[in-house]
Amino acid sequence: MLCSESVYALYSLYACLLHECGHLLMMFAAGHRIKKLVFYGAGIKIVPQNNCEAINFTHQLMILSSGCAVNFALFALLKGTGGGAEVFGIVNLAVGMFNIMPLDFLDGGKLMVLFFYRFMEYEKAAAAEKCLRGINIIMVPCAAVLLYAVGVRNFTVYVTLIFLLFTSVLI
Repeated sequence: MLCSESVYALYSLYACLLHECGHLLMMFAAGHRIKKLVFYGAGIKIVPQNNCEAINFTHQLMILSSGCAVNFALFALLKGTGGGAEVFGIVNLAVGMFNIMPLDFLDGGKLMVLFFYRFMEYEKAAAAEKCLRGINIIMVPCAAVLLYAVGVRNFTVYVTLIFLLFTSVLI
């Protein structure tokens, strides 16, 4: 995607920006202020003014799920429209599906950890979080091997998987 001249890179960028706008809008709607935005190669990190632990469970749940909700809503809205609009909808579906995966660094992983600490005793939640990280460290290389075996030869996919592996190991 990054090395091609296709429209998919631009659509992906727009879908990612809309995803992050979903998080931002929900933060503002819930009355939380932004301390800073950190831009890096894999996206945007939103740093709230107050500590995340100070944000109640419902607000965290709404904020974490709102990015993917925007992507899924755009897919549903654009499905069946044909042409570039439908392709943009499919790209939004892909961005939403990617971000909802239960990997530490992504919204899905953050949601799982949020549920661990909400519904488990602290020690069990910490153990579940550690277990999730271990599963991620195993599954990301397995995904790379599987994708290569089925013929996926996309540079961006493998760079993303390497990034996810390093974030799982370093967090």
